[in-house]
Amino acid sequence: MKKKEISHPRIYLRILKKKDFTIITEYKDNKFHENGSRMIKRCELRLDSSDNLSNDFSEILNKLNGRELEKTINYIKVQYKVLHYHMKNNNYDAVNTVKESIKIMENFQEELNVL
Repeated sequence: MKKKEISHPRIYLRILKKKDFTIITEYKDNKFHENGSRMIKRCELRLDSSDNLSNDFSEILNKLNGRELEKTINYIKVQYKVLHYHMKNNNYDAVNTVKESIKIMENFQEELNVL
């Protein structure tokens, strides 16, 4: 089975700067502090000109987070397939790891739904 490289979904928190189709934004992903809270990072994104977005930062954030919500839903679906595979093969260590991963991603999805 060929493995596909999966990028972890993000939660975009706020836009710091926008110039034309480039924005600088703060986000959270799967990097954690020692205390268990998610790290807030910054990145520069190039928006697609077909997005037809205004200068309204909340509109841009909603669009970005909507895309990330779709990624999260797909990621969880894949994790459930992996879980069933390991359950079928009686790989109990992997089952527990995948269950924990699903739980974390479902919490991540809840955070995205709140935005």
